[in-house]
Amino acid sequence: MDSYRISIEQRPQYLYITVTGASSAETIARYIADIREACMRLRVFKVLAIVNLDGPGVSMLDLYKVVVAGSDDTAGLGLRAAYVELNPARSDENMRMAENVAHTRGVPVRAFRDVEKAEAWLLAEPAH
Repeated sequence: MDSYRISIEQRPQYLYITVTGASSAETIARYIADIREACMRLRVFKVLAIVNLDGPGVSMLDLYKVVVAGSDDTAGLGLRAAYVELNPARSDENMRMAENVAHTRGVPVRAFRDVEKAEAWLLAEPAH
């Protein structure tokens, strides 16, 4: 896990987070936990996460398991997260599945390929 790096910058309306490292279920689980901890510590629950992991992507099943666990731990915190995948090799299907799994567990997450669009969604008032 030496290659895992996370940067957390507190901006006026949200946390700006960048994640790099090896693409693995362990890396994904680690950054989900690190983001949750930062939100609780800083009391900021809007997150813009820019992720660029190297290597082959994880399987849909492994991603599902990690997102289920992370979402269950995060549900109820009021977190709203925009996730930007920079690696063009990552599957849009996996991104949508992860987004849907989080939503069904009460965590509004949306996946993007573009930082500006992600920020606009994050800062828009959610529909009730």
